[in-house]
Order: sequence, then C-alpha cells, then structure tokens
Amino acid sequence: MNFNQVVAELLAQCRGARGAAIVDPDGIPVAVNPRSASLEVLAAEFAAILRGVGEAGRELSHGSLKQFWVSAENAEVIVTNMAGGYFLLLVLEPAGLTGRGRFLSRLVGERLHSEFV
Repeated sequence: MNFNQVVAELLAQCRGARGAAIVDPDGIPVAVNPRSASLEVLAAEFAAILRGVGEAGRELSHGSLKQFWVSAENAEVIVTNMAGGYFLLLVLEPAGLTGRGRFLSRLVGERLHSEFV
C-alpha cells in the first residue's frame, strides 16, 4: 500500500487540514505530507506522549488508546492509534472540521491496521 497516497487522500478529504503523517513508535514519520520539519518534530513529541498515555491506560485498566486530540490556539491535532505503536497524526487549522478529521482519521487507521500488525 502506498502510505503517501493514503495521507494525501486524507488531506484532500478534510477541509482545513494542514498536514498529516503516519508515524512509527519512535516518532519517525513513515509518510508525511507536506514535508515539514515542524510536522516531523510534532510527530516525535506525540510519540513520547503516546507512550506515557498508553502506560497510564494499562496501569489504570482503561485499555489501549484509540484516539485523542489537542486543541491549541493555532491548530487542532488529532492522533489516531493504528497498531504496533504506529499512529496517524492529522493537523488542522483552528477552524477546521475536527469531527470530520476524527472520523476520517479513524477510517484511515482501520484501513491501515493490518499493515502494522
């Protein structure tokens, strides 16, 4: 499967999307669009956050993390867990369609799940 194409399709379907990346457990982007140092740094930072949240979820018996998002002054960031520690990162404009972004991210995560098991 062409991961760059999947990321490009996600961006095209989600109005207000600034960028997206498929990221490995260490925070290294497997596919990123557009190519951006800030998106790559954000991916690395969220990988560390995911590890901490995942550990807390296990300790508290909440189960594995599926999705979370952060609303910041200048962006909405949606993180969707796929499998094997890989995750999808979607960055939206502040006025972007967060609900649509969450929905589309879940669909992409389900579509790619078998690629990372």
